[in-house]
Amino acid sequence: MTFQTTPIVSGETYEMAHRFAREAEQELAGVADPAAQAAILERRWVQLTALGWTVTAIAEEAGGAGGDLAELAALAGGAGRAGLALPIASACGVVPALLAGHPALADVAGGAMRVAVILPGAAQDDPADAPRGGARLEGAVVGVETPPAPTHLLIVLEEPEPLLLLLPAATQGIESASYLRIDGRIASDFRFAAVPISPGWVLARGPQVLERAAAARDLGALLTCIECVAAMGALLEQTIQYLLNRVQFGAPLASYQALRHRVADMYVEYESLRGITARALRAATQGEGEPWQAIAFAKLRLGEAGRAVAESAIQAHGGMGMTEELPAIRLCKRLMMADFEYGNRVFQAARLLAHAA
Repeated sequence: MTFQTTPIVSGETYEMAHRFAREAEQELAGVADPAAQAAILERRWVQLTALGWTVTAIAEEAGGAGGDLAELAALAGGAGRAGLALPIASACGVVPALLAGHPALADVAGGAMRVAVILPGAAQDDPADAPRGGARLEGAVVGVETPPAPTHLLIVLEEPEPLLLLLPAATQGIESASYLRIDGRIASDFRFAAVPISPGWVLARGPQVLERAAAARDLGALLTCIECVAAMGALLEQTIQYLLNRVQFGAPLASYQALRHRVADMYVEYESLRGITARALRAATQGEGEPWQAIAFAKLRLGEAGRAVAESAIQAHGGMGMTEELPAIRLCKRLMMADFEYGNRVFQAARLLAHAA
């Protein structure tokens, strides 16, 4: 009863990202105070930026590394294996995709900008709070994943006309509150109190804004799936190791048939999601068919498989499955939270059904 995962995209980038994420995870594991955790994430973000992660997908002429989707996938997979609590998909993929061709990319590449992205469909406490434009920016969003201390907001508005805005986070009229989610990631709530929209904030307008936003969301969803495949594989390894080492009534837990069946179910979910995600990555890389469909299906399966595997892992760990100190349980939390990023399973199912109809 042994198991070892194989990354979807391996190589030096994957190994480097995994080492970095493992060191950060070990540092965070011994800290309970949220403020202290946030300070660690701030320091790790500075290191991550210095290592050039955020410029991976930025063109060389804009000060980036000119990397491709495979490089992004390797970063996401390596970071996901140790549950790195920083917004890799957003900072390394979504932000460069939305800002492609814009001079602001140079500031992102240089580390002067820390950008939080607000896409259409971001969560609200009240549907009437959906952000909207016109002469003034109004509305509110909750639970937006951000880098530590974001300096700018990158917002896609649908009403009354599609707009792509880049504005300072400290703009008067913007209220924000930051906190740590259950998976240890930084999130913020933003409220826009009739903020006058400066013409300098408008990067693009018209239908192409929504097309670019949809493509960026799909990229974020794909990278999240790759990250979570790695996290799920690590979780499965840790669960098997725990069952092999934990002895009750004179026998290792791995000898109990019910637990072996549960682990087998976890393995089936993992291999299924891994195959679907690898197929989505090939489709996006090689332009096979309509890549968005493969990505939507992978994200749909992540929402289902992630919760199933997380719940089984918690059950298999018994009382230890309720402790914050266990790395496996922190991975469980990450898998369950990932469903809500870049379109949850309900959103993705609706897209696929609408296309089929």
